[in-house]
Order: sequence, then C-alpha cells, then structure tokens
Amino acid sequence: MSKDGRIWLSHSGIEGLSRCPRCFWLAYHKGIRQPEGIVSRLANRFDTVLKNYFNSFRPDLPPMVEGKLEGKLQDPFVETYFVTIDNKYGFYGKLDECLVSKSQELIPIDFKTSSSDPRGKETLDAYQAQIDDYNFILKQNNKKIAGWGYLIYVFPDHSKYLHKGFPMIVHIVKLIGKPQNTAKRIAQAITVLEGKMPLSNKDCNFCSWFDKIQSELE
Repeated sequence: MSKDGRIWLSHSGIEGLSRCPRCFWLAYHKGIRQPEGIVSRLANRFDTVLKNYFNSFRPDLPPMVEGKLEGKLQDPFVETYFVTIDNKYGFYGKLDECLVSKSQELIPIDFKTSSSDPRGKETLDAYQAQIDDYNFILKQNNKKIAGWGYLIYVFPDHSKYLHKGFPMIVHIVKLIGKPQNTAKRIAQAITVLEGKMPLSNKDCNFCSWFDKIQSELE
C-alpha cells in the first residue's frame, strides 16, 4: 500500500516476513506477490455477516455476546488507523470491531471463523500479533486503551435440526496486547526492506518451485 509517498506496512504484510524474507522483500520492492492459489471465501463472508450483525445493534452489544463482554460498541466505529513511522515508512491496521469500556478505554475485537472447535486450543502467534498491532495503532493515535483485546471465534456445531438454522458456538478469548512487540516487528521489517534481497526460507514452496524451474532452464 502506498500513501503520501510512504511504504505502508500492515499486519498481514509483516506476517509474510516470517513465512519467507525473500518473498516479503519482493512484494514490497517489486510488487511480486505469492500466487494466492485456490482459497475458500467462506471466512470472508462470515466476517462480513458478523460485522453487519454487530453494526445493526450499535452501540449496544448484540445478543450473541451479551453477558460475555462488558461495555458498549464504539459509536461511530472507526475501522482504519494509520501510524507514521518515519519519512519513508508507515503502519496501518483495520479493526473488525471495537469495544468501549465504562472508563472509555478502547478494546479491539477480531472475528475468527474456525473450521474446528476452538475451545481448549492454544492461540496462534499470528492472532496474538493482531491484538498487539491493534493496541499499537490505537495507542499511537493517542487513544485511551485498556491494554487487551478479544478474539471472537464462531464455529458451526453439529445438529439434526439444521432446517431450523445452523447452531453456532461462540468462543471468546481475551489476550493482553503487547504493542512493544509490534514496534519490534516493524523495525525488523524495515531493516529487511532497507537491505539487499535476502535469502528465501528453506521451507518456502514458492521459492523452491522457482529455483527448481530456474535450474532446469540453465
């Protein structure tokens, strides 16, 4: 993303660095991105449905999470925040939803559509990083934050009464936000981008495929 002449990093962009430094570097320097392949759009549809559902009750909490969360929904809801890092780089993020506590502290919410029962499972590092990032962008925009965030998992349950509607398990996970970790990830990403093209991750299927093709053509 380019805005005001800066290179704008994001959570999903920096996550690419952990998967493969070379692919990350190529995406930002050359606009060459990993092929998407065949993916399901169902999760995106769930996100849209959930966002519309929450928005229809704003500023009150919808029945789905009533009694499970405290506070009100931010009204009006501000989705996107930008943070200027320096003259060349910036960082931005988009919240799925935002809760406001009784003391007017902002608490970011991220929706997760799970293909398996999320209860009792460890939180993925990438999901923790999202809550870190949300707290970072809110804090850098001089917002009062509570210091944590919520993941709201939605998982379809089994039922012999599907003709009456899909039963959904709603599982909420509270995570402490660590914005200092986001600052470190941004600094690391900038260091990589300011250097020469790095080596690829040995487990990167895209780079290994390209290297094999290139060796066959030589």
